[in-house]
Amino acid sequence: MNKVNQKKNRIQTAVIKIFLILFFLFSNIFSQTRVDSLEYLGRFFNQNLLNSIFDKQLNTFHLINQLQIVKNYDDLTIRLNENFNSTFIRSDSKNTRDEQTLNLIAKFKINKNVFLGISGNSSLLSDNRSLGINESAVNSASFFSEWEVMPYLRLNPFGGYSSNRQIGITDNGFLYGLEGLLNNLSVSDLLINSDFRFKNEDVLPRRNLTRYFALSVNNSFEKGIANNIRTYYSQTRKDFYFNSDPITSAEFNINKNIQSRTETSYQLFDRLSYYEFLDLFSLDLAGGISWRSIDRDIKYKTAELQTNSLYDTKIDEIKLEFGAVARYSSKIFNGSLRVSFDERDEKHSVKRFENISEQLYEQKTELEEQKNNNSNRVTVALNGDMKISQNDFLTLSLYQSKLVYDTKSLLNDDDRDELLSIIRLRYLRNINSYFSVFVNTEYTHTHIVYIFASRSSNNKKNRILRLRTGGEYIGKNLSSFNSFEVSANYTVYDFEDITSNYQSYSFRQFTAIDSTTITITERLRLFTFGYLKLSEVGDFSWNSFSTKPTRTLKEIYLEPRFILNYLRSNFSIGLRLFILDTYSHKLAEKQLESEYLSIGPIASVEVSIWNRINMIVRGYYEFITNTNVPDKEQASLIMQLNWKF
Repeated sequence: MNKVNQKKNRIQTAVIKIFLILFFLFSNIFSQTRVDSLEYLGRFFNQNLLNSIFDKQLNTFHLINQLQIVKNYDDLTIRLNENFNSTFIRSDSKNTRDEQTLNLIAKFKINKNVFLGISGNSSLLSDNRSLGINESAVNSASFFSEWEVMPYLRLNPFGGYSSNRQIGITDNGFLYGLEGLLNNLSVSDLLINSDFRFKNEDVLPRRNLTRYFALSVNNSFEKGIANNIRTYYSQTRKDFYFNSDPITSAEFNINKNIQSRTETSYQLFDRLSYYEFLDLFSLDLAGGISWRSIDRDIKYKTAELQTNSLYDTKIDEIKLEFGAVARYSSKIFNGSLRVSFDERDEKHSVKRFENISEQLYEQKTELEEQKNNNSNRVTVALNGDMKISQNDFLTLSLYQSKLVYDTKSLLNDDDRDELLSIIRLRYLRNINSYFSVFVNTEYTHTHIVYIFASRSSNNKKNRILRLRTGGEYIGKNLSSFNSFEVSANYTVYDFEDITSNYQSYSFRQFTAIDSTTITITERLRLFTFGYLKLSEVGDFSWNSFSTKPTRTLKEIYLEPRFILNYLRSNFSIGLRLFILDTYSHKLAEKQLESEYLSIGPIASVEVSIWNRINMIVRGYYEFITNTNVPDKEQASLIMQLNWKF
């Protein structure tokens, strides 16, 4: 009897703790339900931490907070996760947006196979802008039981109550469902994993639903050969309020209408893998098919509104994917070849409803059919790393893709072909243990061709060439990284001779970057970072390969800082300088158009305490001078706190 009474007392104590925690949290915080595939049986954090970031850049302020707490008291486990994001934009309208989410789960161990628990979820969204949904609050509490039916199978039925507020209307109702998790079930040579979720949230007159099922079957035929089959089903429904038009409001006596969005997805995917094929190769073959449909349904519709924009639509999408990856590995060369093909077909349609006129139905059907499209893409990618010698390395990368985009409606002229080619080459040489140099080159070619003459004026070729070289030195008291890059971007329209709306242009740029650290003493360093950018924009002729400059920019950035290391903390102070000069070209003369100068102090502090608390404060103050604009001063600041407790 004493053992029975002790068990009852432990259960009573656990229940009291759970309700006290819920009462305290929900009396102070309102937030939102986390959207996961599994909410009760999913993966959970196991570390206590607090992260807080405040960032102020120009007229935009950001505040991001995250709190995670997990506590174990004998047979009681409590997990809490809260996220708060706030953005404030200081302008004439002063825009503010706040988002907060809170998730709490507490469960008590009845025996080694059964847990009982309570869960609380809430959300808050507040935005002072006039958006479709700029204010919402969702709060729910539920009881659940976690039952380990077998070592590889867990079930979790749950039920509770939800309060859902949206654009000023609060709906209450019951939520209920079941989750399941099948983990590493071994049957013959098969390894099976699965998880599913069924959830209803009846906040009438709205309903939110979740249906989710995933299955993975892995089969290892023999050493080095494996096959994995995955299948997936998902359905979610969300109901939203929106303002009703006067005619619909009068006919149905409503102020707000309801739109339901139901998305249903299916997927079947298979991957066959060969490892250590001929001792040097490995091969992956994969293919899959997926379906998706999106139904948008309006609850209250009237045929009296002949210009009716309230009509139900449906989107059906099917996608095929195939791919193969071959890898080669040896002492001097590692490489891979990837080939893939995917095709997607998307169809839009209108749902007919009672009393809608045939003329209006055909108009809406025609509008939706203009969105129908079919696309297919083929890609080939080659990557290789070659060890030429003990100190010389060469990396080669090739990428080629072609996209064919077709539309089915005669009223849509967006049909096009897109070709993309990228080649990269990198050479690295280690001169000695202190110094290394590199050379990178990259070429990108893009060609877009519209099929119909009505859009052919947009046909263009884009060529980008980059050449970059530099080196890195790492010594005892000096380390430095330097790079120099020239790049040229040429965009040429195919039919610029017969249209004046599009003119070929070029963008060329030179960039020099330096990052150097000098060790003055054991604790004191001088760090400098700076770059120079010279840019030119101009009208371009590909036939004569000549450019007529129209705009030139000179950009200089310099940041020298002294850094002091003391007791596992860093303190730095320095100067920040930014210059941007803009020039225009008129009558073959280069004229200064504007000068922008920003200069001021910069400082940062990074403090570490007990390997658990890390605090960072960075900021700079600017004295800004700009042509034809009054001088001004402004501050930028970022503060971050990370606490693992």
